Amino acid sequence: MKTSVELQPPFQYMILWVIIALVFIAAVVAAQIYLRKKLGDRLKREKQIRLKKISESTLEGKKKKYIGELVLIEADLRNRKITVRQAYQKMSLCIRLFVRDVTGINVEKFTLTEIRRVNIPQLTQLVKEYYEPEFALESRTDVMASIMRTRHVIEAWRR
Repeated sequence: MKTSVELQPPFQYMILWVIIALVFIAAVVAAQIYLRKKLGDRLKREKQIRLKKISESTLEGKKKKYIGELVLIEADLRNRKITVRQAYQKMSLCIRLFVRDVTGINVEKFTLTEIRRVNIPQLTQLVKEYYEPEFALESRTDVMASIMRTRHVIEAWRR
């Protein structure tokens, strides 16, 4: 008996499509390797910090401003308007804002580790000195000596 349904041979894949798929996959893998190498080197590199240049008169004005801030902190401390802890917090902000204004580096929210990377030893030393009394509930530090050291760093700052 003869049927009207005839079987067809299995679907034949053209070898061309397999070759195109392999070339495409190889191109994607090569592009991934290239971009990871290119971008990976860029991400690993430390960003260079550029210090802004300010005039001598601008620097002197900034020094006067922030030394005035230190005088206010000292006066508030002597008049018991602020605690030792608050004095250290205000000194930390004062020196950080001073450095930001004279260098252009926004260090006011940097951690001590990030400040070390900036490579300004005076700032690193002061912030390191402030850390314990700034965050401790009580501290036995000489806040007046810290104010004087902060003032000395500001006065001695050079362009």
